[in-house]
Amino acid sequence: MKTPQLQIDFNLPIDFTEPFLHKENNSESQKHFDGNIEHFSNQCKKTYTALIKGERLTTTKALLEYGIGHLPRRIKDLTDIYGVKGIESVFIEGKYKEYYININPN
Repeated sequence: MKTPQLQIDFNLPIDFTEPFLHKENNSESQKHFDGNIEHFSNQCKKTYTALIKGERLTTTKALLEYGIGHLPRRIKDLTDIYGVKGIESVFIEGKYKEYYININPN
């Protein structure tokens, strides 16, 4: 069975300055989100840039090398809000996840 190739446009124009809509589950969390949206957008941009360069990110590497405080949330933002496709993860030593963009899925 032949599996179709995943096409990823690495020149995809993503406007990280465009505010995105997001609804938190309580008012305190929503205030925090609204007050930090620029910071979160910048972290999404850093995450995306690292991934398209071929880096494999763990939460520790993302925090120490890029200042990205909550990598799983930024990955979710990239896929849900910015529509980035092809982000995958694997468990390393069964303890933590490593995120990457799979450019050759076969």
